[in-house]
Amino acid sequence: MRPRQVAIFGCPRSGTSWLGQLFNASEAVAYRYQPLFSYEFKNWFGVHGVNAVSLEAFNDALMGATSDFVLQTLRPQKVPPITHLVWKEVRYHQLMPALAALAGLHKLIYIHRPALDVINSWYQAPKEFRAGQDIHTEYLHAPSKNTDPCEYNGYAKWKESLALALSTKAAHPDKVLIVSYEKLRSDPVAQLSQLFAAFGLPMSQQVLDFIAASTSQHEEDAYSVFRTQTAPLTLPADIVRDLSEDAEGLDLAARAEAISL
Repeated sequence: MRPRQVAIFGCPRSGTSWLGQLFNASEAVAYRYQPLFSYEFKNWFGVHGVNAVSLEAFNDALMGATSDFVLQTLRPQKVPPITHLVWKEVRYHQLMPALAALAGLHKLIYIHRPALDVINSWYQAPKEFRAGQDIHTEYLHAPSKNTDPCEYNGYAKWKESLALALSTKAAHPDKVLIVSYEKLRSDPVAQLSQLFAAFGLPMSQQVLDFIAASTSQHEEDAYSVFRTQTAPLTLPADIVRDLSEDAEGLDLAARAEAISL
């Protein structure tokens, strides 16, 4: 039997990598990192279409993935049987409605992080926001990053992505789950326990150990999942004001839809 397929979507700098590694800590999960951006699975659904046949083939291909990019490094020892296949993307959000409509996808998770935090984190990530770039030019539409329609950088794309996630959730309330990054950071054991319960996954000691490690160790690398503190707010005051005012409604809507204790 194929494992249950779970897709995680979220904008860059929203916590998708940490959430993916939390699932990866489970002995029953096969985790795959941004396959649609890899050479191995590049634009799979653009080539094969979004349908039941292509989703089943994608499942089988992901289980047999070989590239280091897709498999990543933080892979705990897995003990059969593998019951869930989890993959995450920060691109290709336009696929969410079509994927959620397919019976072969067990669940779709969207992780929400407030716009101000997302843009601030992006601003401080050296590989994402390069030296010499002007934040006033970039923060809204991210012209230096959004060179392909599949990219979701900048505030305008954050709004588009979250609105799409909320409408997909409304159309498929039992399949789409909104996860709050803020709640996950503040109480990861309780939030992940609830999330795992929705998937029929046990909270094993291995998962608890990874939660403890990833929240008690701090690495300065902007891309590390081991963090004990959030980045300080360094955006210009006018951008902080504009984002805080404009994003308030969508942030409130996402918090209302997020899984709650």
